[in-house]
Amino acid sequence: APNAAGPCDTQNGGHCYETKYESFRICLGNEATEIDGRQYDTLSSLLVGRGPLSTHVKIDVEGSEWSVLEALLASDEDQAKIRTLDMEIHFGFRAASEARLNHLS
Repeated sequence: APNAAGPCDTQNGGHCYETKYESFRICLGNEATEIDGRQYDTLSSLLVGRGPLSTHVKIDVEGSEWSVLEALLASDEDQAKIRTLDMEIHFGFRAASEARLNHLS
């Protein structure tokens, strides 16, 4: 049952979360800013007010994952709030939010 709408059907598979969740469909980057008309925010700012091991984080940020992951690893406080981390990784793709790294190509 998507988003805690009932018990999960383990026979047919698929995505199922028995615990209610909130989805934030926003752009993550290394700073809160606007790039090409898109609002970016930091993972740290989204974790404010969350308790220890209270958050499942799913990240698919199309090229910004390295700076987001780097910032997360630098913060023991933010790491302590995350119960699970599901992250899609892209190699060789740079998002607009990663322009500061273009000199490394």
